[in-house]
Amino acid sequence: MTQPEAHATQADPAVPTPDTRASVDAGALRSEEVSVVAPQGAEIDPQRLDADAVRVVARLRQTGYEAYLVGGCVRDLLVGHSPKDFDIATSATPNQVRSLFRNSRLIGRRFRLAHVYFKGGKILEVSTFRANPAAATEEPVPSSNAPENGEETSGVDPDAGAEAIAAEADAPLENAPAETAAEPDLLITEDNTFGTPVEDALRRDFTINGLFYSPLDGHVIDYVNGLRDLAAQEIRTIGDPEKRLREDPVRILRAIRFAAKLSFDIEARTYAAMEGAVEDLPRCSAPRLLEETFRLIRGGHAAPTMNLLVSLDALKYLLSPVDAFLKAGDDAARTEYFSYVRALDSMVSEGVLFDDAMLLAAVLLPIALDEPEAPEGENADRPPSVAKAVDALLNELVQKARLPRRIAERCRMMLNAQRTLAGLRRLRGGLMRYRAHPLFAESLKIFEVWVRATGEHKEAFTAWKSGSAPAPIPGAEGPRRNRRRRKGGPGSRPLPGATPLAEGAPAEAASEPAPPPSSPSSGEPS
Repeated sequence: MTQPEAHATQADPAVPTPDTRASVDAGALRSEEVSVVAPQGAEIDPQRLDADAVRVVARLRQTGYEAYLVGGCVRDLLVGHSPKDFDIATSATPNQVRSLFRNSRLIGRRFRLAHVYFKGGKILEVSTFRANPAAATEEPVPSSNAPENGEETSGVDPDAGAEAIAAEADAPLENAPAETAAEPDLLITEDNTFGTPVEDALRRDFTINGLFYSPLDGHVIDYVNGLRDLAAQEIRTIGDPEKRLREDPVRILRAIRFAAKLSFDIEARTYAAMEGAVEDLPRCSAPRLLEETFRLIRGGHAAPTMNLLVSLDALKYLLSPVDAFLKAGDDAARTEYFSYVRALDSMVSEGVLFDDAMLLAAVLLPIALDEPEAPEGENADRPPSVAKAVDALLNELVQKARLPRRIAERCRMMLNAQRTLAGLRRLRGGLMRYRAHPLFAESLKIFEVWVRATGEHKEAFTAWKSGSAPAPIPGAEGPRRNRRRRKGGPGSRPLPGATPLAEGAPAEAASEPAPPPSSPSSGEPS
């Protein structure tokens, strides 16, 4: 491990300016043509790195910019996981990246960055070194003062200086309430303040995500003691946890996701700050919360994730019907619910693919099944529907969180299909007809979650998997009856004041028009 070297800011003359960089033929520097030699004694096996990401870093470096692999990919490589994607941080601005890579485009408003596109749909994210907007005016400590691996530090931001250290001595206890409304609002609404590599590392959320890796040198650069926390298997915020979580409350959900994914513990001060800041989650945009919710349940670690959400009382802000269901039920109901979530995790770990509509249906399935069907003859004309709480949640997600209506409708249809798949509801023409439904395959995966979680309806599931259909169980609900119009149309109903046809009267009498009703002004009953 090498000691991080001091880095020049973007204003440093050592970094090429647009004028000095103009002599470089950017068009000739195709990413496929950049030659990269694997360094000797690299701290991460070069064979585990993405070749396109290494070439992008090399091209930026050859053009005079600083560039590193950053964040989750470095973390995952160091703990032995395969990264889902490779992110790159550089001293080049987004526009400079765009001009350097023809196969790129700029995205984002709150956080401006570049996407570099490759064959097969691969996208590499290239961002500019950022500084924390709230601390942009503070002068950072030189990078040579970055703590070495293994050094113990306080919870103070390492570049905060003597004033922040003094403030830490007077800070409230771990369980003290968060800052009052009268104090400055720390929520970050814009994050386009460029900075140095040191500042970029210090503005990141957790120490294990603040690691940089230079694939050309083969060295991990650690400004935030991330290697120490990886070894200790702890999730720890960079700097004061209360301040960092109030800057962006979604970091609470990210901490939960990393703890569940990596089987790490959450450091005590960080967890205490999460408990105090969870009430700020509604201040985040609903689409961000929705996307983070899908990330929490998508990776095969939904059960430990849900447990942490329940412990922090954060589930009510994400999936309110699930929160109400768990709070209203006893321990047996909670155990049964989590059996469904563990069944989902098991199928995801086996490689079964779940899209967003299926994920939502899987975690809402116990609530949908909890609402009893209407008794025979009661509301027989209404179509089958999911539980009212589930239906209300889907409508709210569509209206406020920009959940596409097609996802909400697919989720409803899959939940509605479960009783049919179990043989608890009959279909006209037999259950075999449901095999032709457009969502049969997806609905059957949700049904498998039900079967694995409870052990019920195994015979029905086996029948569907074998290409046939189960027989409806005795007493299964019949198909919903369509409302039928009376023969003769509306005129067949007797008008007020008409004389009923006496039994045995000639049929002609039925065709005689009834006398018109008396006028209400006559004083007679109408």
